[in-house]
Amino acid sequence: MNPWVRVLLLFVTAVAAAMFLKLLPPVIVLVAFVGGVVAINLRLKGRVKRERATLRSEGDGLRLERGDPFGLLSYPFALFGRCHRAEVDGTRWGTWHALEVKRFDLTCPPRDGYDGTRFACAIAPAAYVMLPLVVESVRLADVLTVPALQSVDVEGLPADRWVVRCGDAALAGALLGPSMVAWLSELEEPWGFEMSASLALAYGPASAGIEEPLERLEAFSRLIEEAGQRRAGPATVSERPDPAS
Repeated sequence: MNPWVRVLLLFVTAVAAAMFLKLLPPVIVLVAFVGGVVAINLRLKGRVKRERATLRSEGDGLRLERGDPFGLLSYPFALFGRCHRAEVDGTRWGTWHALEVKRFDLTCPPRDGYDGTRFACAIAPAAYVMLPLVVESVRLADVLTVPALQSVDVEGLPADRWVVRCGDAALAGALLGPSMVAWLSELEEPWGFEMSASLALAYGPASAGIEEPLERLEAFSRLIEEAGQRRAGPATVSERPDPAS
């Protein structure tokens, strides 16, 4: 389009808008003006928030991606099967505290009998566990469908605050020892944790910061690894024969 034609169209539009506003009551004009200012302000705030999140991720050594470029929903965690039509967004990935991590947000839309919810999640490699293990706050268990794993009791862990699910009660008890029980008891906000083979998952409030799920996951995985080492016991090495004999 010719630049002069554009200028003319803008001028005509401005004149028409001015004449239209003169016909409206002052109150309506004021409301429209205030609404426009509020809408622009909210849009600018959202843009600034996204830019800050991107900068913070880059500063933490994590790259930000849209959607689910890694196919995280195909990972073998019970949580993903308990969310109807789950969606992943805000995926951040990279090396954090020497761990290859993925930090993302998980949205579970509403379904029959369950309200929609959103979680801040993190996945990282962890010590190998023979059977899947789920440890989550009862406040999360109430908003998600029940997984196929059976619930087990763990000594010292209050059943009114935490639900533990595992196919082997003895294994769960060994991995969730006094150190883990003490750490879980200190958590005030609702969090959930899973172990599946050599992967660990942490999920919690959507209001959590970028690093909070990563910190929770790191602590949980470390305690699981320490408990597994204690369960295995010290390695025994056969004595070397005495050459003099």
